[in-house]
Amino acid sequence: MDIFNPIYLLKENRGELSEDLILYLYILLLIFIIYNITNLILSKIYPTKETTVIYNRRRITRYAFSIIGMICIIPVFYSRIGNLPTILAFTGAGLVISLKDITLNFIGWFLIHNNNGFSLGDRLEIDGVKGDVVNIGIMRFTLLEISSDDSSDQSTNRLVHIPNHQTLTKKLYVSSGKMEFIWDELKIVLTLSSDFEAAEKICNDILKEFIGVNEKKYNIEERFRGLSENYLLKIGITTPIVYTSIQDGGILLCLRYLTRIQEKRDIRSKLFIKILEEFRNKSNIEIFGNKHPLFIDRKIE
Repeated sequence: MDIFNPIYLLKENRGELSEDLILYLYILLLIFIIYNITNLILSKIYPTKETTVIYNRRRITRYAFSIIGMICIIPVFYSRIGNLPTILAFTGAGLVISLKDITLNFIGWFLIHNNNGFSLGDRLEIDGVKGDVVNIGIMRFTLLEISSDDSSDQSTNRLVHIPNHQTLTKKLYVSSGKMEFIWDELKIVLTLSSDFEAAEKICNDILKEFIGVNEKKYNIEERFRGLSENYLLKIGITTPIVYTSIQDGGILLCLRYLTRIQEKRDIRSKLFIKILEEFRNKSNIEIFGNKHPLFIDRKIE
């Protein structure tokens, strides 16, 4: 039958709804086939095992073919309409009002991709949910959830889908790839009889050993300067420091340092282990427990 012949439908173009629908299905099928062939060719020409590269390549291809499909389909339905601009204007206004959430999601998608937004791999906290961004879609973005326990920052392996319009109405905390370092604090309480000066020196030396390497490796000050292009930021002290004070009947040593957000728990663990090893060799330093001093077994020299 001629009605199922796409060449005949394009040639005649009588504007009947049934023929337009059949032609519409043919266009979708053709775009779907070309889309899959394109992905196959790209995977053969540029083979890679990097999941990020594969994801970004497929996403860009999907968006490109979606736009091509829309461009091809619109003339099919409106080829016989003389007052197309007026109809499209009223149709657009009606859709904006009736599909408010979808419209806001689309606006949120644009804002996410501007200089003040976020990208894949960034760590976010929004509406009490914290996680790493693993997908950004036109309607929603997806987080790989992080435990709410601030001391762990470990993945729960759950995916959380959040509508894009939430970025317009909710507080959003971003640890960006442009500046992936955050301030962290490690607190140790000593007994009042402890030699706090010796303990402070040990902690400073350990911080320089562990954190000083990161400063040189990642060039933290340069990253802060990069952020100042979009934000009014003052580059303060970026070197680690130990603060000493009195708290709850003991001497509080507060170790403050910059760490990559993904390495926060690992750095804490390494610092604690090294500090405990050093304090174990000092008879004049005692860690204060909840009720009693915490005596560490001394090495016999």
